[in-house]
Amino acid sequence: MVYSASGARAFDALDNPQYFLLQQSAWGLIGLAGMAIAARVDYHRYRRIAAPLLGVAVVLLLLVLVPALGVSGGGATRWLRVFGPIALQPAEFAKLALVLYLAAWLASKRPELQGGKLMLPFLLIVGGTAGLVVIEPDLGTAIVLVGFALLLYFAAGARLIEFGAVGALMAVGALALALAPGYRSGRLLAFLDPWTDPNGKGFHTLQALYSLALGGIFGEGLGAGREKFGYLPAPYTDSIYAVLADELGLIGALAVVFLFGAIVLQGLRIARRAPDSHGALLAVGITASLGLQAWINMAVVAALVPVTGITLPFISYGGSSLLVSLTSVGILLNVGRQGSLEKRIGGNQSHARGRGDRRSYEPAPRGERRARRAGSLSFRLRRR
Repeated sequence: MVYSASGARAFDALDNPQYFLLQQSAWGLIGLAGMAIAARVDYHRYRRIAAPLLGVAVVLLLLVLVPALGVSGGGATRWLRVFGPIALQPAEFAKLALVLYLAAWLASKRPELQGGKLMLPFLLIVGGTAGLVVIEPDLGTAIVLVGFALLLYFAAGARLIEFGAVGALMAVGALALALAPGYRSGRLLAFLDPWTDPNGKGFHTLQALYSLALGGIFGEGLGAGREKFGYLPAPYTDSIYAVLADELGLIGALAVVFLFGAIVLQGLRIARRAPDSHGALLAVGITASLGLQAWINMAVVAALVPVTGITLPFISYGGSSLLVSLTSVGILLNVGRQGSLEKRIGGNQSHARGRGDRRSYEPAPRGERRARRAGSLSFRLRRR
């Protein structure tokens, strides 16, 4: 999909239609290696390095703001030059670092969480990290950060009133940023009525809708889309879902929605079967981060939310995003592997007990099993 969406622009600008494809392939190989390593590393080891990793991520976010180091593009400074043409997007690494830190921190501070003592530290940690991302400016990634952090806070066992208070404070902050004078308020007004400025602020929204309309049910064919040829902004990054809908139609667009839905469901299943609250919170955070970012990206194309400027995980062009997404999946796989291993060991022990006293092992009563299945993740974490 990256090749189809970027080939024309790469040929026009670089005389090499495969340029972005080769770049993405290289990052994909690095990401697969990161996923394989993360899948084999015991997730409990992240407890000790979570705080240093978050500290490094914050430093990288600060370095982006240094004029000599930050790389600008599209009216924002979101990248950090490493060497040559290679640049990293620290906000992507900050997402994973924040998940690792919050999962370890909330799992170890659950007594204080029940009493509401963690509300202020939580706001400072999440607000500080998201604030640095907003300064770039990158409001879309900041919304993803705040969104999965809130879900982690609730899943860890926060009372509903505390969750509501924290959510309200963060919502007020996001609304204030959106209504502040500048390009954000312009995007919000364009979202409400893109036809008021069809060649300016509303251009992105309208071109995305045109892509959906041109695609129809079955699409124009892979590589045959027209909107990517100078009409649709950022066709191989932020708007790649619009190109996909144009070329693969409603069927292809819905297939992507179902695939991300399957990832979210499997992630939540891993969280429910995790050996401990730390693993469960890691699974919730990673799943929420990927799912929320995917939903926002696709919702922008469908004009359900204002243009935010974030990529579609696994599909959009972007080395940092692909590397972090694949590594996150590796961590999720490790949590699931340990949960399955513990379940298998527990089942073997139960079977051994049944054979030892020459009686079959009796399962829990049907009502109790049904209650366990119906229990929410938050309730399960409180019990742990």
